[in-house]
Amino acid sequence: MASLLPPEYDPPIAAEHWREWGLRLRRGGGRPTVVVHGGYGKRNLGDDAILEVLLAQLGEALPGARVVVLCHGPEEVMARHPVEAHHFASRGALRAIWAADLYIIGGGGIVNRINTYSGRRRWRVLDPKGKFLFLATLLAGARGARVIYHIIGATSVPDPLAGWLARVAMNRADEVTVRDPLSREVLSRLGVRRELRVLPDPALSLAAAPPEVAREILRREGIDPDEPWVGINLRPVVEPDIDNAETAATMGRLAEELAGTRGAQLVFLPFGLHPRIPAENDLTMVEPLRAALRHPERLRVLRHPCTPPEMKALLAQMDFGILERLHAAILAASAGAPFVALDYDDKVAQFVRAIGGEARLIPLRGLREDQARATLAAAEKDSPPQRRGERRENTMEERQEGLPPASSSSAPSAPPR
Repeated sequence: MASLLPPEYDPPIAAEHWREWGLRLRRGGGRPTVVVHGGYGKRNLGDDAILEVLLAQLGEALPGARVVVLCHGPEEVMARHPVEAHHFASRGALRAIWAADLYIIGGGGIVNRINTYSGRRRWRVLDPKGKFLFLATLLAGARGARVIYHIIGATSVPDPLAGWLARVAMNRADEVTVRDPLSREVLSRLGVRRELRVLPDPALSLAAAPPEVAREILRREGIDPDEPWVGINLRPVVEPDIDNAETAATMGRLAEELAGTRGAQLVFLPFGLHPRIPAENDLTMVEPLRAALRHPERLRVLRHPCTPPEMKALLAQMDFGILERLHAAILAASAGAPFVALDYDDKVAQFVRAIGGEARLIPLRGLREDQARATLAAAEKDSPPQRRGERRENTMEERQEGLPPASSSSAPSAPPR
């Protein structure tokens, strides 16, 4: 991916980066404590893909470290990774912050008006979501920890307090890297006065599960892996200028037309399955989507709770995708799968433009079905149908130069507890 991104992007980070940071940690006679803080464990495949890659790199670079993950769903994290995990608002989290030698805010959109709220419409400035992590890094830094904001997204400022906290915390951090040029621009405007390198999203380095794993998942879902299929991912967006019902209706009609021209099955791919917050659960878009179809019985919904490597393997099998989530686009691009991206937030446009996909963006603000159909038709024309037996031999990442070793697709190489 590094060779396909513009020159303003630095090369991807590998395990060696963390090995170098390990040499700078204070030495107190025991093994270092590394805290990784992020939106993990809430069944969001994008955040969990970032964690998968980050833990693999830390496991390789600092095999003797105590790694603690602060997150939304510690049980989910510990079920997949052999690490200690705590909810970010718990006594265990406070103890981890107090003991940290290296404190990492591990990717994701941490300064963003869409992602950083609990659904609060009024008095947003009092919403703690999206603010606690800045306080945590300030406390960890005051205790002597090295603090790193690692390839974060910062495409819009949710409220003045969040902006002030971001400026103060990042100016005191040891390193801040961002995932796109807009994030660097936004943080600079906020008053973050330090070097802000632009790096590829960590999820681009994720290794896919073996193809047969993907085929078995499809069979289990009643989808013939030897027949072509079109994938669609939609997410609910709590923004006044985006109509989720209109998005579902328009994309449903277009997806059904595309599947018909390709003689393909239509498969809904959820990337967010939050157990409590409907605005972060993609399955809330299924019924509006199904209602727009002339043949709703033909829509299959992927119910299998996929790991990030499994989902990337599935995307590699897909004949074409209509994708809204940022990390759906990221994993599809790194798998070499053809797709159009639904631009609901600047972070999606930033990534797709960076890989030269401007013509594959469908803006959801001011959505027009005729323009969306034209965009989809042009992208589809450039992506001829492929049967399973004629799959592309090389994924995008196999063609890349300078991409670091990916994380394991089966048993992740994470540090011990």
